[in-house]
Amino acid sequence: MSAVWDAVRYLLRRLLPFALIYFLVELMELAVLAYREFPNLTFSLPEVLTALPVWVGTSAVSCLFSLLPFMFYLLVLPRRRHGGLWDRRLTLLFFFLYTAGNLFEEVSELLFWDEFTARFNFVAVDYLVYTHEVVGNIIQSYPVALFLAGITVAALGLSAFFRGSLIPRLAAPRLALRFTGALALVLCAFSLNMVNFMEWSEKADNRYLSELSKDGLYSLFHAFFSNELSYTDFYLTLPDAEATAILSPNVASDARRVGEPEALAYEVNPQGPEIRANVIVVLMESMGSEFFSEFRTDGKKLTPELEKLASQSLYFSHVYATGTRTVRGIEALTLARPPLPGMPIVRREGNDHLRGVWTMFRERGYDLKWLYGGYGYFDNMNAYFSGNGFNVVDRTVLSSEEITFSNVWGVCDEDLYARVLREADASAAAGKPFFNFVLTTSNHRPYTYPEGRISIPSKSGRDGGVMYADYAVGRFMEEARKRPWFDDTVFVFVADHGASSSGREEIKPGNHHIPLIIHAPKLIRPERHDLPISQIDAVPTLLSLLRFRYVGDFYGMNARDPRYVSRYFLSNYQKLAYTKGQDSVIMRPVRGVHFYRDGHQIGAAEAAKAGDRVQAPDAALQEVLEEGISYYQHAARWREFLKEPGVE
Repeated sequence: MSAVWDAVRYLLRRLLPFALIYFLVELMELAVLAYREFPNLTFSLPEVLTALPVWVGTSAVSCLFSLLPFMFYLLVLPRRRHGGLWDRRLTLLFFFLYTAGNLFEEVSELLFWDEFTARFNFVAVDYLVYTHEVVGNIIQSYPVALFLAGITVAALGLSAFFRGSLIPRLAAPRLALRFTGALALVLCAFSLNMVNFMEWSEKADNRYLSELSKDGLYSLFHAFFSNELSYTDFYLTLPDAEATAILSPNVASDARRVGEPEALAYEVNPQGPEIRANVIVVLMESMGSEFFSEFRTDGKKLTPELEKLASQSLYFSHVYATGTRTVRGIEALTLARPPLPGMPIVRREGNDHLRGVWTMFRERGYDLKWLYGGYGYFDNMNAYFSGNGFNVVDRTVLSSEEITFSNVWGVCDEDLYARVLREADASAAAGKPFFNFVLTTSNHRPYTYPEGRISIPSKSGRDGGVMYADYAVGRFMEEARKRPWFDDTVFVFVADHGASSSGREEIKPGNHHIPLIIHAPKLIRPERHDLPISQIDAVPTLLSLLRFRYVGDFYGMNARDPRYVSRYFLSNYQKLAYTKGQDSVIMRPVRGVHFYRDGHQIGAAEAAKAGDRVQAPDAALQEVLEEGISYYQHAARWREFLKEPGVE
């Protein structure tokens, strides 16, 4: 046992200068930020006792993980080379690079704090995605060459200062003992990482102190894996009571309020008997309205099957998706809520046992099935659906006999629809109504599909992917019509998002334009609706068609209600848009907003601090702004309102 301790002691001694430099640089940065924010800080004993362990813990975790590369070097270096000339040279090089890297990270944090008054968070993660724009902005905004030169000089000076202490006067243990010692240190790092320091940090009442208590590198990786950006910390807000009062007449205004007023729950009691029909929701990958003939100018007819189906169905021609990712579409189609900044609820912690569209069907004894042709662990989709009562059917469940064609994203749409039909047959045979939620993949790069189905060869580009996906819908409906359960089934075809997310505008509404087709010839009369609606309106509209009686807290509305007022929500990670008529507001961190009318920006505003109000160019835009803030602010409190009763 003493030999293992000697190995641990040797490794700790080799790592000590690196750990010292890590904490030294962190303390320097903390001192600068604390000095800058001193007027905004409070130092009551309970808050200090909360913040100090968070800073020590998060810094220790980051330090330990950042030392793993050098620890690996100490393991692979032969025992006889420890302390030799090349070990000294390589250790000094490691130390210089490690010091320079830490200084670079701290300078980056200071610049980030200067703009956002926060440690690294999801905004920083998002910046890593848009490197071209971000790097260009940094180069134009700051003296980058001077910063890099200063970092290099400081790292050289610190390396020279610590040079004599980098190699200890200790004999290197054998490899087995070094490995055992390293394993003990790694286990220590992972064990310390199990502590939820981020939740602990939020116990401080002072937000500045809460932010300062977190290590920046730790916060960056936490943001990367949690994908959350606090709405209340970074966007315009209103007092919660005022936001609730603004929303109350806008959310299910024709229904009776129930429960706590703040939750905005309501009871729907439509006239007439309920229709206990089966439901198949098909969420189609990237099937934007730009592929429909009526919205094209090039004469191409890529979606004849969907267009034919639309003419025989309840068709909403101007639906606007809430985001540009599939998981955002899933969120809108299952929870009927405005999008959150950062990642959607599908990818967030605590998204199980929620009240959503499945609640109404589960209460009526429906079979709930989530069907996806790919591997559903991607984007946390399987966990989200299974955590809310669905049986999961993804590629891992499909047998080799069921798969005629597949690519990296999953099986072709024909194979997926074939499994959907079999699952529906099984539910019907068991005498149970079913609610199947289906996600397709064929209209996705690399746009490969079985040959001979359409006139465009496989892997020829987007047009082929669209045309094949449309072809598969036609085949699916042709087979479904042969089933005995067809007349008692409602088919919903809707896109997850549009095909393009780029554009010169901050958020381009046209890129979010998608179709919504609700087909049930024996149950629902064909109609066309051209009024713009939101993707989150699909669920309440479907439930109204079925005349379901339920208690809900959806933000979406029944788009067929004569009192329906057109408005929709758009997002692109950080930016949140709310459009009503010709007026739009686009909210962004930190507490900024741009005002638009008829697609043209006519103003901008920014609050100096949290809780401050801003003034819109006129009364109409002020009303749109306050409604938009209210929707997003209230939706951000989803963990308070969506959990099923009795679930923590």
